[in-house]
Amino acid sequence: MRPTPLLLRPLLSLLLVAAAPATALAQHPSDTSRTAPDSALRVFFDCQGFASGCDFDYVRTEITFVTWVRNREDAQVHVLVTIQTTGGGGTEYTVTFIGRGRFAGRADTLRYAAGKTDTQDDQRRGLVHLLKLGLATAAATTPLAPHLEVTFTAPSRGGPQHDPWNYWVYSASMNGFFNGQKSINSQSLFGSLSANRVTDASKILLSFTESYDRGSFDIPVFDTTGTQVGTRTVVSIARSYGGDALLVKSLGAHWSAGTEVSANRSTFSNEDLVFSAGPAVEVDIFPYSTSTRRLLRFNYRMAVNYFKYTDTTIFEKTDEVLFTQVLAAVVNVTQPWGSSSVSLTGSTFLHDLSKNRLELFGSLSFRVVRGLSFNVFGNVSLVHDQLFLPKAGASESQILLQRRALATNYQYFASVGLSYSFGSTINNIVNPRFGRSGGGSTIIISN
Repeated sequence: MRPTPLLLRPLLSLLLVAAAPATALAQHPSDTSRTAPDSALRVFFDCQGFASGCDFDYVRTEITFVTWVRNREDAQVHVLVTIQTTGGGGTEYTVTFIGRGRFAGRADTLRYAAGKTDTQDDQRRGLVHLLKLGLATAAATTPLAPHLEVTFTAPSRGGPQHDPWNYWVYSASMNGFFNGQKSINSQSLFGSLSANRVTDASKILLSFTESYDRGSFDIPVFDTTGTQVGTRTVVSIARSYGGDALLVKSLGAHWSAGTEVSANRSTFSNEDLVFSAGPAVEVDIFPYSTSTRRLLRFNYRMAVNYFKYTDTTIFEKTDEVLFTQVLAAVVNVTQPWGSSSVSLTGSTFLHDLSKNRLELFGSLSFRVVRGLSFNVFGNVSLVHDQLFLPKAGASESQILLQRRALATNYQYFASVGLSYSFGSTINNIVNPRFGRSGGGSTIIISN
């Protein structure tokens, strides 16, 4: 059962007197302007995600009884939306209404869960409905209150909903990518199957994936005088497939335990078969129920692994059984100032602790000052566990086309950026003409 937000309680009390609970705030029919008056509630919309429900153009066109502003410093209510996937494959939106100015110190949280089969329009309409509920009481304290009204649609009657699938959700997908030109063409195929069952007490995730990548390249051939005498065709193929089964049991608000079994094949990694199985335990310092806003969890797992290699490795192995252990720490924070995520993962082979890997991943989106945001995203790894490298090495085409893993002791990627905007604080207008919300270049057409 959802808790009643503090900001909504006065409004709901009034409606109970009238014997009709409020479920939606509607704009008075006489108010048709998309630009709210200066006296309207000023709201900053902050959606920490890319789900279809965060369609800000749609939000602005559907909720016109507030003034949307570009900077949270100008807002009276900061609407913070965080998103996570539900057990049934849907999307849960957690919306926190954070008061500012005369509403400072007041905060409410509402949640909306969209089903896996809900359309993009279903998701954005559900989020808009939730936003109307959350903004109702604050908007009612503005001079626009006489122009607002509350409506109620009685829910359909019926008993508890029966789930014939018993929480199981099945998915299948197939994707193909094709491109080419006169001398180059490539094809990629990717397919997946999954079956998941997620409840508060347990989680079962079953999946299978397969991929196929083929590239064909015509390379010119020259004689000793430098004259082209023909072409030779180089074909490179990479395949992989694998299955994974994860079983997790909840052990209270902070702890969980589970086991994972997987089997994989990859020509890129010189592995005909890798079979792995082992237990794991995890603790979240904060309750799992607050994971959309803050999460600090530690996960430890051990596994026994069987490796069967395609070619003899640099350690003269064609197959072997090895034990591994992995420790991961993950921090996720979503706050009005921005969001951050950091994970540190260390793994090692137990027979030789010098065969290990350490990976650091991080992302940060931070509002420095009004209009100025800083974004950074990256990963760095220290690699000392490439036991699978083939003794024969890689061919020239495999190296150039990245079809075979190469020896290295580190890997990294990074992205850093700043963005700055200034000008009008009002953010109400939606104009989709020529595909731009505002700004852009001038297009001149002449004969």
